[in-house]
Amino acid sequence: MAMKPIACATIPLLLAALPTQAVTLEQLNKQVQQMNQRIAEQDNKFRINGFASFGMAISDEEMAYNGVNDEITFNRFSKMGVQMTFNLDDRNSVVTQLVSRGNESWNTTAEWAYFKHDFGGGLSGKIGRIRLPAYQLSEFLDVGYATPYAQVPAETYDSLDPFANMEGIDLSYSMDVGDNTATFQFVYGRAKDDEFDLKDILGLNAIYQAEVWSARVGIAQASVDVVEPDGAAAITDVYGGKATGIDGTFASLGFTYDPGTLYFTTEFTRLEAKGEVVDADALYATVGYRMGRMMPFFTYATAESQDDDERSAQAAADNLTGGNPSLLPASAQQAIAGVQAASDRNTQRIGLGLRYDIASGTALKVQFDMIEVKDDKSGLFDDTAWATNVLTSAENPDKANILTISIDTVF
Repeated sequence: MAMKPIACATIPLLLAALPTQAVTLEQLNKQVQQMNQRIAEQDNKFRINGFASFGMAISDEEMAYNGVNDEITFNRFSKMGVQMTFNLDDRNSVVTQLVSRGNESWNTTAEWAYFKHDFGGGLSGKIGRIRLPAYQLSEFLDVGYATPYAQVPAETYDSLDPFANMEGIDLSYSMDVGDNTATFQFVYGRAKDDEFDLKDILGLNAIYQAEVWSARVGIAQASVDVVEPDGAAAITDVYGGKATGIDGTFASLGFTYDPGTLYFTTEFTRLEAKGEVVDADALYATVGYRMGRMMPFFTYATAESQDDDERSAQAAADNLTGGNPSLLPASAQQAIAGVQAASDRNTQRIGLGLRYDIASGTALKVQFDMIEVKDDKSGLFDDTAWATNVLTSAENPDKANILTISIDTVF
């Protein structure tokens, strides 16, 4: 019976404590709401996107064409990337894109690392390591899911592939033209790899985007230094040219029509440089037809160097032997073979492909390319093996059939 008075005495204490407990819960709820708001704000400030391509490729030719020979490769076109965007505020952001490539032993490099500012009124600017917008597909070169191809038309995109990115600035201005959009882009900077150093890159692009079609025109110029020792020596010693301060220009014209079912895209490029550095024209055109999740497509591509005479044995003989090619020393012949194999081309590609969207953000692609090189030009065959065959009078291939299968995804 003694427990009953104790229990009765406890009730007022509990009742007295209820308002305090209610206040505490309200405070906790507010703290949770504030924390959720902060998390949401952080989510808006920091964003991560990713992309990946995994696949295989094989050719029926022993000599590699664009890095693919008769031994199956799982690395040539495989890659994985992560893009991180941190929005400092409504106008300022920092963007970094890290990419690992199978053909580079999956080493990770910073493809993009730049600061972006939105000036308002359609004007924005970037500074840092940015994309060199030379091509119609420049922004999507690494994002395989954004294109129909298991591998892009290499005859066009190989020319400036080492210079996909540059250190510099990018100013872009977009304006509405009725229901459409016009964008004008200016870039300035520098790009360098193991063979060439492109200084004072100056580029201008104009893009017109309508509802079902887009058109793009671009032009860029740069001062080119040949930094690869053998190439520089061949230009200066064998041909008597210069390997630094070479004026180079690159122009591109692209068009895409995509109303939903029919798909068509084409691009023409022209690369010109003074002296022995290659001048080349390239073109590709792709037409596809969507049938539900599937899109079969057909591609025709071609590339041809326009200044082969500047790298000929006769050009070297004019510099070294008074115009007699038969008197060229073995070292000069070796250099000539190497330069020609790396530069001269007359290539045609016919490609048949199928894209199947197996899920949202994931596509399976199968592509079969029939390659033909003409006029004893190497095209994209391995230039070292090609030059060796030339020097030993061995036969070089003139065709290759390449099968590429890939799974491309974005996340």
